[in-house]
Amino acid sequence: MNIRIYQVNMKRDTNNVAFMRYELLEKLQGSQSVDSKIYDKVFDGEVDCQTLEDVYQMFNLNHPEGYKDRSLSVSDVVEVMEDPMHPHCFYFCDSVGFKPIDFEPKDCQLGRTFTDTEKKNMISVLLVEPNKYPKMIEIEDSLEAMQKIVSGDIEEYMPFEDEVAIICNDESKMNGMLPNRAVYAEPETVEMSYQEMTKRFREAENNRKEHLTGYVVFTEDSFDKPYSEESRTYVISSNNKAFQSGMGGYSIYASCLDGTDPCLRLDGYMSAEHGGENGWKIEKCYMKENSREMLDIIFGQFFIAYAPIESENFQSLPKNLAEKYKEKFKYPERIAKVNGEIVAVPFKPKTKEAER
Repeated sequence: MNIRIYQVNMKRDTNNVAFMRYELLEKLQGSQSVDSKIYDKVFDGEVDCQTLEDVYQMFNLNHPEGYKDRSLSVSDVVEVMEDPMHPHCFYFCDSVGFKPIDFEPKDCQLGRTFTDTEKKNMISVLLVEPNKYPKMIEIEDSLEAMQKIVSGDIEEYMPFEDEVAIICNDESKMNGMLPNRAVYAEPETVEMSYQEMTKRFREAENNRKEHLTGYVVFTEDSFDKPYSEESRTYVISSNNKAFQSGMGGYSIYASCLDGTDPCLRLDGYMSAEHGGENGWKIEKCYMKENSREMLDIIFGQFFIAYAPIESENFQSLPKNLAEKYKEKFKYPERIAKVNGEIVAVPFKPKTKEAER
């Protein structure tokens, strides 16, 4: 999203409208029109945001590199340039949400600490620090910026099946940096029958263990047109009425792996359930069992970036991968030696950083 941000200059704000919600403008200045002359342009550039709420979060929690003005707040104006979700328009940051307004940028002045990212290639990455929850930040896609984050020369580490890279300090262990997170082997895929999977689901729910997740792949001839295996694979949780005792109902909700068919009530389609002989037929079922094989321990703060094979540069983490690895590295870990074995014990920090 390409945006510009305008903020009230306190010295020119004779009616004290800064930080005031839209409905108070008429009372304070005798008009509901936003006075462009009292605003400074403080930011102009591309940001990795999908919505105005994403913009609000970024400019409150994870300021873009080089941004020096105050956090986005009520009375600020956001100009959106050529975005499919938001037409070119000016939006007033209100106490709740954003309000489209008329605004004249030519009447504004340039802020003293104006930030222009047009010449910088910015990417969104997941920052993981010792003793803290991970968070998304935006950094300049340059060697210098990456070295600054890891406090030294960088090392690229790709232990996962996804096209993501861990970027850390290549001498962190020798430099005495704090142990941060352990890296474990990828979950093992265990194929089984649908009956075996549902049996495991019911046992987990009856014993009040954590909810389990399974995957059901339907045959190609179950459908009237070709679909990829990802589209034919549905993710099912044991947290469904069909697998819980005494629920007074029977339902199985699932979503296909590629996200194109979310929250489908599956039991009415499956031949193995209520779909009958013409229902969708199962090709295979599987579950992923977490491996506790520790591959490595990363010392010092690091970040995770998208690293597609066909690209020479790191890229912004897609939203689904950002959420996946934020969850994978959610809790800080204390590294200890127990009975001659190195273990990593997750813990909750005393204070959680604010999230909007």
